[in-house]
Amino acid sequence: MDDNYDLVVIGAGPAGEVAAELAAVFGRKVLIVERNTPGGVVTTTGGAPTKALREAALYLTGYRQEEVYGVRAAAPLEAVMPTLRARIEHVRDVLQEAVAHRLVVRGIAYLQGTARLDADRTVHITSPDGLAREVTAHAVLIATGSRPMHYPGIPFDDPDVYDSDTIYSLRTVPKHIVIVGGGPIGVEFATVFTALGIPATLISNSDRLLPNIDGELAGLVADEFRRRGVQVVLGAGADTVSRIDGRLTVRLSTGTVLTGDAVLFAAGRAPNTEGLGLEPAGVHLDAHGRIIVDRYYRTTAPRIYAAGDVVKPGLASNAMQQGRAAAAHACGLVFGVEIDQTASSAVYGLPEVAGVGATEEQIQAAGIPYAVGRCDLAVTPRGAIAGHGGLLKLIFRADDRKLLGVHCFGDIASEVVGLGHVVLQLGGRVELFLTLALNTPTYNYAYHDATVDGLTRLTKLMGIADSGGTGDAAQ
Repeated sequence: MDDNYDLVVIGAGPAGEVAAELAAVFGRKVLIVERNTPGGVVTTTGGAPTKALREAALYLTGYRQEEVYGVRAAAPLEAVMPTLRARIEHVRDVLQEAVAHRLVVRGIAYLQGTARLDADRTVHITSPDGLAREVTAHAVLIATGSRPMHYPGIPFDDPDVYDSDTIYSLRTVPKHIVIVGGGPIGVEFATVFTALGIPATLISNSDRLLPNIDGELAGLVADEFRRRGVQVVLGAGADTVSRIDGRLTVRLSTGTVLTGDAVLFAAGRAPNTEGLGLEPAGVHLDAHGRIIVDRYYRTTAPRIYAAGDVVKPGLASNAMQQGRAAAAHACGLVFGVEIDQTASSAVYGLPEVAGVGATEEQIQAAGIPYAVGRCDLAVTPRGAIAGHGGLLKLIFRADDRKLLGVHCFGDIASEVVGLGHVVLQLGGRVELFLTLALNTPTYNYAYHDATVDGLTRLTKLMGIADSGGTGDAAQ
């Protein structure tokens, strides 16, 4: 193995892998250093395993079909748990092997170990067996990801207190679990435990679940949880967790005390920047301990870049875009430098909720006159066949009908928003959906009905819109 590289990538998660692949495709000599396994958190304790756990729980318990067919053809819980664990391990193995295979095929050098930066982009690498190696690079990308946040007052050394990484080692089936964190991770795990028939309490420090999702859809998520028996507590954080008479006790910031057999703390993630030698390398951090970058993901040190959760915790899709942009700039490529400014988001809850573009709250705050079109997925042919409802919501300007936001709550919402994502990216108007011969039965056909609904509302209220009224009059 050589000692000089065009690009050294520290971290083989989504950002690091995509960056390394792009550079290698264009003939650059690339090395990836990873301290754990190829694929990062997405393949070990994050994205893919969590979604695999959700899918397996819903399938094995018949959870989503009970209300449709009147029966719940579910496997016993004691039989389900080993199957869930086996399924998660299988998904991990498949994805990690796939990442490793892609690196080999593209001729990317790979070293397992920890990396530390030094001056002039020298990288010191220590393998798991203690062997040391030193390499230099024309450019370095830091893509070391993040870990669950641990706050004072939360005893993570207690065997029944978990974070989103350790929850997979759940020892026994709890009779009740308290989940702290109303963001995507908390919502997704609340879905899993509810599907398994384990009573759950979901706590959000915000006045609603999923603060970054369109408010109307976030309300639907909370309503669905409550309907399923989940206790949703809003506007409260967990101050302390302790054991009283053998049970875990969670004291909230409001003074309320909750008890449970297990606690999952899923409130925030911290960037993995310790031990990287950032200070001697000249890489600066912000007040939150995240690496400061510019629009090209350059740090404050020459030819050292950073992407993914070390910059700002987010979706794997965002990290991949950042890694690609950083590698393109580092390698002097014209292709791939720009970032999608309409990146979508998705939460794999009960059911899924996804969005792209502006939320209704953001549009209201900007004072843009707008209109909203909605479609109940239950009345689409696909929804009627599946027996599941939901909502597709289109938000568009009242003057030129330019699409501003697409939000969906329902089955495969993360895929349904893809069509709206393309139209947003191209700056299209909402009536474009009427010109498309969309397949039916599909959930995507809801775009047609939501467009008709929105244009009908806008036409009826055109007098108000023309007189300068703001968009909420056209809802």
